[in-house]
Amino acid sequence: MFYVDDFLWDVIVYISGWIGLISVLTYLLMIALQQLFVRLPQDLKRKYNSQWAVVTGGSSGIGKAIAEKLAGQGVDVVLVALDDALLKTTFEELQRRFPARKFRKVGVNLGAYDAYMGPIIEATSDIRVNLVFNNAGYICPGFFAETDFAKIRANFECNAGCSLGISHHFVRLMLERKERGLITFTSSAGCYLPGPTATLYSSTKAFMTNFAVTLAAEVKDAGIDVVVIHPSPVASNFYKTTGPQLDSLKQAQKAGVGPMVIANELFASAGRITVWDQGLVCVLFRTVNKVLDWQFFAEVVTRLGRVNGDHQKLVKESKLRN
Repeated sequence: MFYVDDFLWDVIVYISGWIGLISVLTYLLMIALQQLFVRLPQDLKRKYNSQWAVVTGGSSGIGKAIAEKLAGQGVDVVLVALDDALLKTTFEELQRRFPARKFRKVGVNLGAYDAYMGPIIEATSDIRVNLVFNNAGYICPGFFAETDFAKIRANFECNAGCSLGISHHFVRLMLERKERGLITFTSSAGCYLPGPTATLYSSTKAFMTNFAVTLAAEVKDAGIDVVVIHPSPVASNFYKTTGPQLDSLKQAQKAGVGPMVIANELFASAGRITVWDQGLVCVLFRTVNKVLDWQFFAEVVTRLGRVNGDHQKLVKESKLRN
């Protein structure tokens, strides 16, 4: 019996060692490929024979950086964002900086289900768009049950829902025209872990990642590339949010890289890598997923969430619990 137990233990250790080794080596391979590709920039206009691109959330941050990079490569850009002063300012700035390029702005609320597709379709009906950057998104901090549901629904629509309608429309057009194209999604490192105290953010980003990879498998053979990028913290207006001020967001903001870093890596990934993990925070989150089983980790988060400082702060401020 002792021999059998030792034998079984040796088998478990042997198999586990190989599983761990394969998991680590395949991830290191993808990181190595990312480091190689980021050193080999791509011209998307030449790669996809592109004239026009659509960028959601294009008035600031990563979206603005993407628009700048597109214009620099000779691609005309349709900016889709909230119809506010920031969109107007960015639109005029890009026109001044890139006088040879054409720009259009579509001021819509991407968090309102019935508000955005009509204007986007109308603004692009007379042009050929084969570069689409689903970039819009924001974080809505606070406990799920204590946040107004209309606010939650809008957050869900902006972060995840709008990318469905936009991608569906333009992928169909690319397929009908039988042309190459690129659809990108700005997800987050947060997609890899649960996100209590900002419930919708990690969950919508997880949806976006899974959807992007699934779509990629469907349209790759038609010449349409799909990329989803997982940025670590980025220095942008992302952190200028209403609602509770969470310490975790303040710490993340301090570690943010410039938006152009994300734009550069997004362009480098086109047609090369479907999922691009950016930054050390993303690597850390992926490591947690490799070390701890997801089901086990879910139990840890569930039972220890109460000791989190942001959780305790929200409990003290709660109107439902007190």
